[in-house]
Amino acid sequence: MNINPNFKPQTVVNSNHTKILEVSENSDDVDIPQTAAVRWWWRGYSWAAYQLPNGLKVMSDRQMSLMVEQSKANVRNFVDAYNLETITVKTPNGMIIQAKTLPTAAAYLQLLLESGNLQHHRLSLNQYEWKDLIRTLSDNNLGKRKLLIPNPRFFEPNYRVVTAKPIEIEIVNNIVVEVLVLPSGEYRIGYSEGLNCIKVNPNWLLQDSHKKAKVFTRLKLSPLVVQCKVNTPSGTKRIHTLSCEDWLSIWEYFAKKRNRQAIAMLKACAEESIACRVGRRQ
Repeated sequence: MNINPNFKPQTVVNSNHTKILEVSENSDDVDIPQTAAVRWWWRGYSWAAYQLPNGLKVMSDRQMSLMVEQSKANVRNFVDAYNLETITVKTPNGMIIQAKTLPTAAAYLQLLLESGNLQHHRLSLNQYEWKDLIRTLSDNNLGKRKLLIPNPRFFEPNYRVVTAKPIEIEIVNNIVVEVLVLPSGEYRIGYSEGLNCIKVNPNWLLQDSHKKAKVFTRLKLSPLVVQCKVNTPSGTKRIHTLSCEDWLSIWEYFAKKRNRQAIAMLKACAEESIACRVGRRQ
């Protein structure tokens, strides 16, 4: 597509939350942040993304091109044309890329919306829905976000807080899950990890819902909340977790709803337990 010289992106990346890193010939001299593979959710839709240690989400050229349904070349041309910010990051497989922030994706969608180039997008959203998606993408300010808590209709309000060591294990078909090892030797998995791996919105465990609380009761989940403190290069992050037994119950619940990823996770765990997989990594 042709770039409109009169278009001015309305989304601005706050330099307090992101930083452009210049890569020298000797990349060892640069502190390039390591990212984790995640999914960014809006309503019932999700897109692949990368998450920095501080929680900020970014996208590669390919990930952003899939969201806006434009070529990777068009994505790069758009970013260059408007001098939008990029962040040098290291992907989970060790590649160093110039990642794009979510507000940059919002600015591109805004341009496509104003130019009438979203009419044939596979999402088939109306004007209001596109504007809501763009507004949500633009809200990349971590400091202003309300902290979500586990569903208060089911989970106990008092947390048990423990330190944990993260270990990544591959379960099946390149699905990698971060397992948290507690000092007691117990293994736990965070809300986002356990649901992202089966492509379910992590808010499923956080929404204030009587209906969900009844589901959790049927699944016999533990109502006791364990929050794990994990040290990262950028500081300590806190993660709400469930036991591996609880996760097997949740994956079985979604497997019965014909969630292919959940079915694959259950089969893989039946062949070799999570505990055995973690044991081989320690």
